[in-house]
Amino acid sequence: MEIFGILFSIPVAFIATSLYCLILYKFVRKSELARQIFRMVSYFVLTLFAVEVVLLMIFGVVRSRELLGPGFFVLHLICFFLGPPALVNVLVLKPIDDLSSRWYVVCIFATIFAFLLVLLQYSVSEALYGIDGEGGPYSQSVVH
Repeated sequence: MEIFGILFSIPVAFIATSLYCLILYKFVRKSELARQIFRMVSYFVLTLFAVEVVLLMIFGVVRSRELLGPGFFVLHLICFFLGPPALVNVLVLKPIDDLSSRWYVVCIFATIFAFLLVLLQYSVSEALYGIDGEGGPYSQSVVH
């Protein structure tokens, strides 16, 4: 069943990204202040994602969780939920309009990014909590 959820995330991400692009084009792009705020927050979220990836590459999931404590999973969830909109903001709200700021190109990039985040989410969750929440070092069934 997990494979269906993973595969179903692709069209869902594309549709959600398309709707979000429409909102950005209709409302946010008109205000320079809103553009700047959205872009600054988005750069922060994408930087958090880069930090997470570096931590995972250097230390792995469990060791990263040990180093950062419960905040690691909070950081991970922030990146998971806000990563695709942050990428869309950076691409759509650029000062210069070019091919990479067109809605269809942005949707493709954001959908691929969202799919990779779904795969990362499964990997992190299973490493920390085990399959179905059992057997991982931080699962409910583990006695410390």
